[in-house]
Amino acid sequence: MLVDVAAVERPYDYLVPDALASRIEVGTMVRVPLHGRRVAGWVIDPSSTPPPGVVLQPIAKVSGAGPDAETIDICRWAARRWAGRFPTLMRAASPDRMLGRRPPVRPRPHGDAGVDADVLAVLANGPGPVVVTVPPGADPAPIAAAAARGGQALVVHPSVVAADRLARSLRSGGAAVARWPQDFAAAAGGSTVVGGRSAVFAPLPALSAVVVFEEDDPGLQNESSPTWNAREVAIERARRAGVPCLLVSPCPSVVARSAADRATSLGTRTARHGWAPLVVVDRRDEDVGRSGLFSPTFVEVARDVLGSGGRVVCVLNRTGRARLLACRSCGTVTTCERCDAAVHLSDRLDLECSRCGARRPQVCLPCGSTALSLLRPGVTRAREELEALLREPVGLVTASSPADVGGRALIGTSAVLHRTHGAGLVAFLDVDQELLSVGYRAAEDALRLLALASRAVAEPAVVDGGRPGRVLVQTRRPDHVVLRAARQGDPALVSALEAPTRELLGYPPSATIAVIGGVAGAEFVHRLGAPLGVEVLGPDERGNWLARSEDRDVLLDALRAVERPPGRLRLWVDPVRTR
Repeated sequence: MLVDVAAVERPYDYLVPDALASRIEVGTMVRVPLHGRRVAGWVIDPSSTPPPGVVLQPIAKVSGAGPDAETIDICRWAARRWAGRFPTLMRAASPDRMLGRRPPVRPRPHGDAGVDADVLAVLANGPGPVVVTVPPGADPAPIAAAAARGGQALVVHPSVVAADRLARSLRSGGAAVARWPQDFAAAAGGSTVVGGRSAVFAPLPALSAVVVFEEDDPGLQNESSPTWNAREVAIERARRAGVPCLLVSPCPSVVARSAADRATSLGTRTARHGWAPLVVVDRRDEDVGRSGLFSPTFVEVARDVLGSGGRVVCVLNRTGRARLLACRSCGTVTTCERCDAAVHLSDRLDLECSRCGARRPQVCLPCGSTALSLLRPGVTRAREELEALLREPVGLVTASSPADVGGRALIGTSAVLHRTHGAGLVAFLDVDQELLSVGYRAAEDALRLLALASRAVAEPAVVDGGRPGRVLVQTRRPDHVVLRAARQGDPALVSALEAPTRELLGYPPSATIAVIGGVAGAEFVHRLGAPLGVEVLGPDERGNWLARSEDRDVLLDALRAVERPPGRLRLWVDPVRTR
C-alpha cells in the first residue's frame, strides 16, 4: 500500500476485509488509517505478506479504480528519473472523480478522412521516437488523425485551446476520444487520449501510437518538483508499449534529436518551409545611448503596414532575460567569449557570465573599447513611445491580459504571439534579449519565438498590395545562428551548433543536471558532499546550487542517497530553466 502523503514513500501493509476483497486490485484507490487519521492511498501489491507476528489494520474504505499496473510502473520510473516523490506522480495519474470499476477495453479508431498519408508512412516504419519537423503554421489535426487511425493514441499538446480543438477534430473523424484529465474512464476503456502534459500519465491499455506536439515548448515540463517532462515520459511509454512516438515541432530541440531514432520533415514543399520572410535591422551603427527602442526602418515598415490595412504586433520581453550591455563605440552587445551568453557588470566591476561563470575586464572584444552602456527597455514605456510614433492607440498584451485584445497595433511580451493571427508585421523590438539570455536553452527559446511569430503572420495576412506578412527583428547580432536559421527556414542550423556547445558546457542532453535551492538547499548540498562523478557548483546570486554528471544514474543515485533535511527544498532535475 502506498499512502498519499508526499513525505512518505515506503509501502505499508494493511488487511483486506472479506467484504472488500472482490474490489481490490493493483491501483485501487482506498482510505486507510495512518497515525490516528485516515489518508488516501493506492494498492500497489494485493498479494504481499506481512512479517510474522505483525497485526495489520484493515483498509477502511475502497474509493474507486485508479492507475493500472503499467501506469504505476511509469510513475515509479518518473519518480526516480526526476528525483521526486512517488506519491506526487501517482496523484497526477489518478482520476479527478472516483470511478467504480474500469470499463472494458474497446478502442474505436479514426476513419480515413483527414488523415495525413505521409504520417501514416512514418508510423508504418515501426516503433521508436521520430523527430518530425513541420512548418510553423502547420495544422496538427491530420497528424493526430493518422496516429488515431491505428487504435488508441496518446496525443499531447501544451496548449489547452489546441488540445480542445484536436479532441473535437478527432471525434468528428469517428474516433473515441478521452479528454484528459476529466475522461479517465474513457481512457481506461481504450479511447484516444488528448490533453496537456499530464496526459502522459493516463491509462493506455491499447496504445498504438504517441504524438507530442510542440515538443520543444517549456510548457511540457512540470514547473514544481519533480520537474518531469512530458516528452520524455511519452518516449518511455512508447518504448515500453513498442509503438512509434512522433515528436513534432517547427524547431525540434537538441534533446529530442538526441533521443530520436530517425527524423523526417513534413510540408517542405512550401517556400522556406513555411517560415515568414524575415527583415533584420542591424543597429550596430546607431548611437547606443541615443538610438532609442525604435529604429527608423521599423517605424517606416510599421506605418506602411498600418496604412495598407494590416496589423502591427510588437514583442518586448521584460522579465527573466539578460541584463544587456552594449559597446558605445561599435554598438556590439557584450557577450561571453566561452558560451556566447550575455554578460553583466558584477559587484567587482568586471564582466561576468551568468551561464558559465566566466569573468573578464570591462572590454568590448571586437573593438577593445571600455565604454559600455546598459540597455533597459520596458514594455510600458515602449507602448507610450509607439503610440506617439504610429499616431494611433496601441494595445498592451501580457500573460494576464484578456484573451481578445482589439486594435490595429499591439505591443506586449511573448504572450501576444499566442493571441494574434493574420498580422501584417510582427516585430521583435530587442531580439538580443532572447538570443543572449543566460539560460542554456536561449537559442532554442529564441528560435521558438520566431516560429510563433511566423505562425502569427501565416494566416490571411496580406498587406502592401499583396505582400505577405513579415517578421522584423532589431538586433546588434545580425549574424546570429538563430536569425540565419529563421531567414533560411532551416531550424537544424541551431541544433547543429547547440549540441556541441551543450557537450562543452555540461548541459542536457550531454549531461544530467540538478538545481538545488530553497531554505533547505544549503543543508541538502552539505549532506550531498562531493560524490564521485558529480560536480557541484554554487551558490549563485539566487542561492541555488547546480549539480551535474555525465552519467545520469550516478547523479540520481547520489541525490536519492541524501536524507532530505527539514524545510522547503527545491530539487529540479534537468529543468528547462536553471535560474
